[in-house]
Amino acid sequence: MTRVKRKYIPDLKEFMALCASNYAKLARLTMLTELALNQSFSIPIEGQPNLLITLKQKSKHTATYELKQESHHFSLKRQYLVRMYHDAKVAEVLTGLNQGMLPPVFAYPNDEMKQPDEKIQLNRFLAEWLNFCLEFGQSHSLNTTQLVFFE
Repeated sequence: MTRVKRKYIPDLKEFMALCASNYAKLARLTMLTELALNQSFSIPIEGQPNLLITLKQKSKHTATYELKQESHHFSLKRQYLVRMYHDAKVAEVLTGLNQGMLPPVFAYPNDEMKQPDEKIQLNRFLAEWLNFCLEFGQSHSLNTTQLVFFE
């Protein structure tokens, strides 16, 4: 008996719900700041490297942020490019873990050992990371005097 491998088909409802949740979380982190292009602010997270948020692109309907966490430990280094679509109220990971733009689905098998659902996995991780920042960072009680801005 031969096994037929089924083609991966993304669950669009799950993906859109995840992106809507990520939009709400990222909006909470960025709502108190009116950043200029390439301006950053840092959110202190106790016991962890701070989260640095930089506005990379802004238009009437979208905003693209770079979320970066630097650490001496490789496992704690994170860098995502996330686009917020204000009209649809969704946010999705454009790039993650220092990669190029993410396709919706990776062909499998592939030379880079990517999983077919890599994009939704990175968006799930973003959701967990934003939850962590909101819970353990000082973001839920931030006022503009607590933020550290960079040019």
